[in-house]
Amino acid sequence: MSALRDLELLFATEGPRLRRFLRRFGPKVSAEDIAQDSFTRLLSVDPDTIQSRRAYLFRIARNLAINEKKRAELLDIAPVGDPSMLNCAIEAPDPEQQVMAGDLLARLYEALHELPERQRVALILFKLEGRSYKEIGKRLGVSPRSVERYVADGLAQCNARFRAKMAEDDR
Repeated sequence: MSALRDLELLFATEGPRLRRFLRRFGPKVSAEDIAQDSFTRLLSVDPDTIQSRRAYLFRIARNLAINEKKRAELLDIAPVGDPSMLNCAIEAPDPEQQVMAGDLLARLYEALHELPERQRVALILFKLEGRSYKEIGKRLGVSPRSVERYVADGLAQCNARFRAKMAEDDR
């Protein structure tokens, strides 16, 4: 019971300071939610295994804030929304070809949207924005080799889904 009491005291004394600290990570980070998560995680740690509960609390909060900020940035760089935003120049002289091109673009969009988030982000950054594996790796926090795998797997999955949709429509 004393560990819970210590945590309540820590929450009362450090809670406001922790939220101020978390606000420095920017508007994409929910200081209140991360502070609450941090205290919850601290509660699950054996108090005898850490030297300073306050320092450990701030370390947990810092790590959660960094992860949240990275996740928010990932969502910002790869919002696969409207297919027309893919910057694909489609020149079709007649309406039938325009409709077909629009259908192809919509299928491509669907195939991209079905990919796991990291594969989709890596594929969009590589193919549409022309970024290098190294640049993408820095942005995603992974090695260039991982990015290469994301792009290759993303292309393969996208291709397979795209072809499956085409075959399905031909029936």
